[in-house]
Amino acid sequence: MKTIIYATDCSTNTSSALRYAYRFSSIMKADFHVLHVYDLPPINLSIIHPKDTLKKRMHKQQKDMVAKYCATHLKHEFRQKPITIHTVENESITDSILNLSKTLFPDLIILGRKDKDSTRGYFSSNIADNLLDKIDVPLLIVPNDVGYNSLNTIVYATAFEQEDIISIKKLVEIAKPFSALIEVIHIYETHNFPVKESMERFKNLLTKQISYPEITFRTIASGKIKSGLMSVLKKENANMLAMLERKNYNVFDSLFHKDLVKELEASVKIPLLAFNKRSTKNENFENPKIDNYSQYA
Repeated sequence: MKTIIYATDCSTNTSSALRYAYRFSSIMKADFHVLHVYDLPPINLSIIHPKDTLKKRMHKQQKDMVAKYCATHLKHEFRQKPITIHTVENESITDSILNLSKTLFPDLIILGRKDKDSTRGYFSSNIADNLLDKIDVPLLIVPNDVGYNSLNTIVYATAFEQEDIISIKKLVEIAKPFSALIEVIHIYETHNFPVKESMERFKNLLTKQISYPEITFRTIASGKIKSGLMSVLKKENANMLAMLERKNYNVFDSLFHKDLVKELEASVKIPLLAFNKRSTKNENFENPKIDNYSQYA
């Protein structure tokens, strides 16, 4: 992993997410870019200074504010690893992230979780959902009150799809520096298809392509997908939940439907790593034959 972008509104209640993103990038040995998007306030035409001058002044003020924000909340850590600051005047945070991504080609984008108390309404619309529709880069959504702990256990929720293989390959890149355990799980409500057999085939295919030793596989029966998932996260004391966005597919009991994702964001107290099918569409599979969950739905 070479490059990480962290988007922030520089509010006090996102300071823990900043520390998480900074420390995470340090462990990954990735270049850390902080993006702040701001609106230019209405300019009175009677003001003496030219508009361009005012815009340049505002840009400098915003950049200085971001630097002060990072220094204040990272404290002594601030000088340990270089930070590149990007301040952008734009009404659309989504567009700003997309534009910067086209320049930097990041391996990961980190976002603070939606916060109703944000001064700008930073996630007044679901930025993560908008980005998943348009971007090829995995998104890590971090709760604003999360404390940084070294990754020990990552839960990956699978539906036995081909794209899951590529997502788990990328997840291994994150897990390796921490020697973290990856628990690949499939939660199901009924025995309307051979769950264990499908998991075994999926496991065999995955282990042929990935040599990372710290991976386990489990199928879990639950009355409700969400409650089953929450139970696993709590029981395993997981540090991260990873999932492949599937909102256009009738699989995994609509686990990745936007409404349920919002529920998960409100309920899950750990970082949520979301992969997009767009990021796997050009990948080649060594063995394309996988029993998709949708075959049994």
